[in-house]
Amino acid sequence: MSERVVIKAAPRVILGKKVAQLRRQGRLPANVYGRGIDSQAVDIDAREFGRTIKQAGLRAMIQLDVEGEKAPRYVILRGIERKGGTGDPIHIDFFQVDPEQPITANVPLRMTGDAPAVRDLAGTLLTSIDVVSVRCKPLDIPDTITVDLGLLVSFDVSLKVGDMKPPAGVEILNDPSIVVATVTAPRIRR
Repeated sequence: MSERVVIKAAPRVILGKKVAQLRRQGRLPANVYGRGIDSQAVDIDAREFGRTIKQAGLRAMIQLDVEGEKAPRYVILRGIERKGGTGDPIHIDFFQVDPEQPITANVPLRMTGDAPAVRDLAGTLLTSIDVVSVRCKPLDIPDTITVDLGLLVSFDVSLKVGDMKPPAGVEILNDPSIVVATVTAPRIRR
């Protein structure tokens, strides 16, 4: 499970074209919506948001602490509107999830260890995929899933999705027969 990302928000009463005032004050307008809840307009500190997203990434689970609310909201980024399409963020959409209901997410793979077939037999490591789909509760989404390359002891061995061991409570949805990594023999020049 990843470290919790926290962003503080305030309820927003300034709506429509007047949000330009918020932006001049360093605040970023945002909306929180989700299944079975009313949409709520909030604003967040633009610099804090930039630092947090740069550190945690766009796919992070965020704990949104809205001023005046007792319980935090668990949200994911659903949309970022940027100035001129590629500039600074000017509006954020957060999707609130139920922390008790499983969701589907993409998780990157992290290759660890040395493949003996590369080190000892001068082979070349080939990776086929670098992300897998998982199903778990939103607060249990791992940052990465580790793949141990130490199992690649010869050119005949390949690591498959079914060989990976996800954390407890996390189910990998990809076909278990998909090859993740393999080692090819070196080419002999004549």
